[in-house]
Amino acid sequence: MERLIQFFFPRRCSFCGKVGDDPCDECKKFIRFIQGKTCEKCGIPIGDFVYSLCPSCQRESFTFEKVLPVFYYEGIVRKGVHLFKYRGFYQNALTFSNLMANKIISSNVHIDIVIPVPISYERYLKRGYNHSYLLAKNISKTLKVPLLDALKRTQPTKPFYNLSREERRREIKNRIAFKKGYENIVKGKTVLLVDDIFTTGATADECSKVLLKSGANKVYVSVLAITKLSRG
Repeated sequence: MERLIQFFFPRRCSFCGKVGDDPCDECKKFIRFIQGKTCEKCGIPIGDFVYSLCPSCQRESFTFEKVLPVFYYEGIVRKGVHLFKYRGFYQNALTFSNLMANKIISSNVHIDIVIPVPISYERYLKRGYNHSYLLAKNISKTLKVPLLDALKRTQPTKPFYNLSREERRREIKNRIAFKKGYENIVKGKTVLLVDDIFTTGATADECSKVLLKSGANKVYVSVLAITKLSRG
């Protein structure tokens, strides 16, 4: 049975999609992990910058505790995420979530509950799965903490890729809510909110506001990658 599965679903590199090792030898050459001194809010490297927050986060008022990114959203990472979200390579979730879980563990943060960022019902039907849920599911197994698919989008939103920071905030405002029966589940808990990419932080912040308003103690944000442009 295992050989039959491998024949029809061969192992592929999560970053380029080629059959073989994951990651493949070629992609390994270009993988660059975020390391060193990082911003205490968004998690990007800040090197010898004198302040604990990057210039962008000094201008923001995010409600979550901190973002825990593994990579910058560029090159082969961008390609791997595209395969994962838009080309049906849902098996990438295992590799990506393992990397994200390792980042969380090395950051030495305590987590009580793992919650995925919700997508609209329309996008779920089109894609066939919620990519954030697949990541969160595997992370919860690794961390050995409960997974709760507790949030929902109350209305569809425009695609964010061509919207500015403020437009994204306005678009997502008041469009995140708890699913029925989950309203009090996070009270007194430290929540790990899971998504694939952190761009401007509008969605993560709106989710965090909902969680904190319902009594969550803290909210950490786990993402595979963060965009450089979002930190300008």
